[in-house]
Amino acid sequence: MELSSFDFLKQQDLPTGALYMVATPIGNMGDITLRALHVLNSVDGIACEDTRHSAPLLQHFGIHKKCVALHEHNEIAGAQNITQHLSQNKRWAYISDADTPGVSDPDARLVNAVQKAGFRIIPIPGASAVSSAISASGSVMLPSEGRFQFLGFWPNNAKERHTLIQDIRSNSKTSIFLNPPIRYVIRSQHLTRS
Repeated sequence: MELSSFDFLKQQDLPTGALYMVATPIGNMGDITLRALHVLNSVDGIACEDTRHSAPLLQHFGIHKKCVALHEHNEIAGAQNITQHLSQNKRWAYISDADTPGVSDPDARLVNAVQKAGFRIIPIPGASAVSSAISASGSVMLPSEGRFQFLGFWPNNAKERHTLIQDIRSNSKTSIFLNPPIRYVIRSQHLTRS
């Protein structure tokens, strides 16, 4: 029996009592994966870094689920709320504002609490600013032969920047930073003073 191109999604195992870490588009809605849409439509609720930011994405794809805010200011209480839902054998997803959750996003406490409570964490891959930047970097990656280190957001504090630059100079890997507002910067190990 031949399956249509979307029937395979219905055959995906989506365990209950699990938290799905779902990657969302970086800026182009077309970057969301079919699997992400299927999971978001299948879960009982969605924890969002910012519900105001996530609402247009979910509405665009006709996803109408209970959404709760889970950000750096309420992450501990939010994690307790999610683990309570999982203990009732429900499926929940977490989405950040853009990109793959956990990449400079406030979800480490959530993932830690869910793991400590004995529930599964299931990553749903998709858009990644880091891998997208690397794929278009060309010669920047040549000196490190494809090896890199991701250092999150570039520090605002001059002293922290100076310390970070000294650490980078002693490393042969290409260093990748996020630089707000959502501007991606790749710096090779050959930094120049500015």
